[in-house]
Amino acid sequence: METHSRLHTRQALPHRHSRLPTFLMHITVDTACLAQLRQLVVQTCGTMLSFMRVEAVDHAARMKVWLCVTEPALRLTMDAVMRLLPAAEFGRISQGKSA
Repeated sequence: METHSRLHTRQALPHRHSRLPTFLMHITVDTACLAQLRQLVVQTCGTMLSFMRVEAVDHAARMKVWLCVTEPALRLTMDAVMRLLPAAEFGRISQGKSA
């Protein structure tokens, strides 16, 4: 019961970055790199990541990934992905609504 209470309390806390502008970033990677991309994004963005959506493309040979991140995480994520996954392709980046 205690674990549930602590988890519930953690989820109820306000997001530290909730008032910052968010950006929707599109990245395409080979399917074999998806787990590495997910780990990289979570480590780089932490609480600055609002969501990640993944969709298979090119007969599942590649994955299209949408990331919704706050402005501070935008450059950090791009730098990390370019450094560790140089074959990744960046698509459009558009500004979303502030929370």
